[in-house]
Amino acid sequence: MIMKTIPCSSCKKPSSVRLAYAARHLCSGCFVKYFEKRFLRTVREFSMIRPRERIAVGLSGGKDSVVLLHLLSKLRKKMPFELVAVAIDEGIKGYRPATLKVAKRECRKLKIPLKVLTFKDDAGFSLDEIMKKANSAACSWCGVFRRYLLNRGARLVKADKLAIGHNLDDVAQTALMNMMRNEPMRLARFLEPIAEDAHFIPRIRPLMRTPEKEVAIYAMLRGIQITYSECPYAHFSFRQHVKKQLNDTEEKYPGTKQRILGSFLEMEKMMRKGMKEEKFEILHCEKCGEPSSEQVCMHCKMVKELKR
Repeated sequence: MIMKTIPCSSCKKPSSVRLAYAARHLCSGCFVKYFEKRFLRTVREFSMIRPRERIAVGLSGGKDSVVLLHLLSKLRKKMPFELVAVAIDEGIKGYRPATLKVAKRECRKLKIPLKVLTFKDDAGFSLDEIMKKANSAACSWCGVFRRYLLNRGARLVKADKLAIGHNLDDVAQTALMNMMRNEPMRLARFLEPIAEDAHFIPRIRPLMRTPEKEVAIYAMLRGIQITYSECPYAHFSFRQHVKKQLNDTEEKYPGTKQRILGSFLEMEKMMRKGMKEEKFEILHCEKCGEPSSEQVCMHCKMVKELKR
């Protein structure tokens, strides 16, 4: 990624970053401008934030969510909206305490309120404890519980929207995984829910057009202190397999991830157009009252299984 002899495509100073998918080389200053401009363009293109809304950031303490927190904090100086943060403590020893420390530090630095919810308080078990009892993969449990708590946390802090730090790599991986699993409805509700419900907080992804590597480069150039630790359970996930294959393809054919995102958005548009006449109703779990597609939500089914 580091190139010292090729001039910047914008200002002709020595470049430091190569964007293979765009056939461009940028110096540090031009890269930061390019990065922030793309972020703003994404927010505006999809009308992600409206004046006076209250935005909750799903803050893990990892590079993506911390950079997103800083970008939104900077944006609120130009646009009138409120900013809060919600963090989930899954209870993963040797990993989550360090990232939570980062999350708390950055929120203090930017003067942003932070709400922390835990698996232990919610389900009675930490993820480490769950894995001692469960037969299925950690990501199956963590995904359900994290989504559940992020939505609840966003509602508790009275947020209008929940901002998630999903980058281009995450979105491209998700698109491929949804197709491989034959889950078209997940594609249809990517940008906005297919049905509105007061209990469900809509999600926005301002970094959806930003490659993962560029998030790390931006953090470094901006002096944002981040942790690069990875969840110890992630190595065994289906996503890791898809990630490796996608990165290999991107290396050979730059721009693959952007093209997948473009196709993903077009498919979503066509699917939503075809569903215009259909009426979708969000149910509420008879156990906890949270939004669900069934009488009892997956979260409550899993909690019941753990307590057997």
